Amino acid sequence: MIAIISILMGLLLPAVQKAREAASRISCANNLHQLGLAMHNYENAMEKLPPSSLGSAADRGYATWAVMILPQLEQDNLYRRWDLSRKYYDQSVVARQSPVKNYFCPSRRTSSSGIILSINGDIPSTGGSTHFPGALGDYAASIDRSGNDTPSNTAPDMRGAFQLGTPLRFADFSDGLSNTFLIGEKHVPQGKQGYGWWDCSQYNGDFYQCNTRAAGRRFPLTTNPNDTGWKFGSMHTQVVMFCFADGHVKAIPEITSPYVLELMSVRNDGEVIPEN
Repeated sequence: MIAIISILMGLLLPAVQKAREAASRISCANNLHQLGLAMHNYENAMEKLPPSSLGSAADRGYATWAVMILPQLEQDNLYRRWDLSRKYYDQSVVARQSPVKNYFCPSRRTSSSGIILSINGDIPSTGGSTHFPGALGDYAASIDRSGNDTPSNTAPDMRGAFQLGTPLRFADFSDGLSNTFLIGEKHVPQGKQGYGWWDCSQYNGDFYQCNTRAAGRRFPLTTNPNDTGWKFGSMHTQVVMFCFADGHVKAIPEITSPYVLELMSVRNDGEVIPEN
């Protein structure tokens, strides 16, 4: 009898795990859909999208896009806890550490389980040694294919959906909203949850690497937990979920050509995206 029960459990367990992952993937897609709606409502109200974070290359550390769209996610009470004129490190503990359900993919963690506050990395880049823990998140804004959120000598033109301190409009997406990444799942290597630069606070604009990602030839997708790269990735099976600029959500196969990924991460290069 015990042997029969063990066999039945062995047969049922994979089916249960598969059903659980299917439910988590649906929940993840819904989260991204809500984030896309929030971005559209923000752009409609403000006539621009939020920047990847407030501030400038010379003066980082202010609120990120994840703070800016809180009212559009019905998180007005948390948003009012933020003083946007002050840096992340100067905010209250409640402002920094309050998690938002829509920012977590249940395949990795939820807003009430797992590692939801940063463990390491939220230390002022201007100096100091004190870590300021903040709420984490599993979604990242899509920035320039170079992996930068602000112009540099090697990447003078920012072509991603978001950049530091410079709000864009949907009118700036000349390649088409349905062709351009807006937000996607961010890869966090195994054992690195809560550790910058992969996974510091979603609200901390001091380190753009923790709340943004890039896609392209330098940044292919991954679902490998042992991959230590900085890129879009997920805990799903062989796919990574993205919200495009028109609001639709799509599961992008991990094996998608990095060249095609790069085209979808650019909003205004005029290139045609080939059929997969």
